Amino acid sequence: MRPISPTLLGTLYRQHAPALRLYARQWGGAAEDLVQNAFVRLAQQVPPPEQVLPWLYRVVRNEALAAHRAADRRLNRERQAGTPEAWFSPAENRLDADEATRRLAELILELREVIIARLWGGLTFEEIAALVGCSLATAHRRYQTGLIQLRERLEGRCTHTTTAPTT
Repeated sequence: MRPISPTLLGTLYRQHAPALRLYARQWGGAAEDLVQNAFVRLAQQVPPPEQVLPWLYRVVRNEALAAHRAADRRLNRERQAGTPEAWFSPAENRLDADEATRRLAELILELREVIIARLWGGLTFEEIAALVGCSLATAHRRYQTGLIQLRERLEGRCTHTTTAPTT
């Protein structure tokens, strides 16, 4: 078996890197580096994974979580606070990007990552369930719950929710 071709790798990067960076940003840190590392690992896979896009999301997620844990340990040692990175580019001004970013960031991680993977990543619920390690029904429920909470927050009817979805 041969590794993935450079042409296909470049095409995949151009098509999916922006959504992967957005997905990685929910953990903070160097989203561009996480995405580039995922594509480097893809180039080294022999044979390439059967389903490339879910594989890339899994690699980005695993590396982001590991980086996030390391950053948390470092921040606890240093007692410093970080600032979150914006999740939307200025070109996306149909919504107030700052408000949408703030409201999306208010959602708990389990809801936020499913929404981002589905809406910006284009993953199916089956792929999302495998990515986050939950059942298909739980992935769908998290997506629906997250959208409802996001809509309420954007409409100003909800200020704060602390409950997590059940698995």
